[in-house]
Amino acid sequence: MDNEKSLMLRSTNWQLTRSSDYALFHCDNINVTVSWGAQRSDPPKIRIQNYEMHGLDKALERLDYLLAHVRCVRTLSLNLETSETRSINAIIEKFLDAENVRLEVLKVKRRYVGQRIDLLPDLLALNSETLREVGKIGLSEATEGFNDKIRLNRLSLMNFDLIDDGELESSTLAERTRIHIRRLGGIGAKFQHLSYTTYSGFDLSRNPTLFMLKQCEVRSIRLTMQKGAAITSTPLQPVQPLLDTLERLELIGSLSAPKERLSALFPNLDFYDYQQQDLATGQTAMAC
Repeated sequence: MDNEKSLMLRSTNWQLTRSSDYALFHCDNINVTVSWGAQRSDPPKIRIQNYEMHGLDKALERLDYLLAHVRCVRTLSLNLETSETRSINAIIEKFLDAENVRLEVLKVKRRYVGQRIDLLPDLLALNSETLREVGKIGLSEATEGFNDKIRLNRLSLMNFDLIDDGELESSTLAERTRIHIRRLGGIGAKFQHLSYTTYSGFDLSRNPTLFMLKQCEVRSIRLTMQKGAAITSTPLQPVQPLLDTLERLELIGSLSAPKERLSALFPNLDFYDYQQQDLATGQTAMAC
């Protein structure tokens, strides 16, 4: 009997069988989705383990029971499809209070730009020693939640949490992004692979981006960016290595990317892929 069926049994019959009890005990993966109700004015719909709950109070009650009976939660997936964050913060608080949560994988999805989950940094900090994979969190959430104990195999970041006026490109957003990228580089956190999503402004050859990549010992990069230069081209200047540790580089979007001198810029680069694509339409122009 799988974990979802075990939870469904619990909702209809408080007398669990041995098999469902056993399945519940060995559940280490919890997924939560918060979505709009039938009308935007209705309370949000909350699904736990793909089972819909009737209101936030019932969802929190279900989490209380679940966290009281599982052995250890190692993977948490949070999917936020609404613009309000009160529900998801109340849910995260349950994981902050539980003693049997030692996250190795934390996955976050959200639909709206400018959206920040206030308790997410606390969850990151509390699980800093055990986390190995984190995605997709905002820059401000990372800089507030990370510390020098963070050692990740994979990290997925975006800067859309810093948007407060709906504009994907502005001088204010660019300055905020630079501040948080430099702050991230000075925390002491390390991550082998970085997936970064932004509209523009992530230049691997310039600080503070280069500073962050070096300090965090990044070995693999997947950059999704609509426009701008991924690496500023300076053909008349002598070539100097930018990042000795970089082994993989993937570029996606309508950004400009170099085709020459990559081996000189990244001496240990084993894999390079550039997919030119309009991120607004999804149309691929060319791949190389």
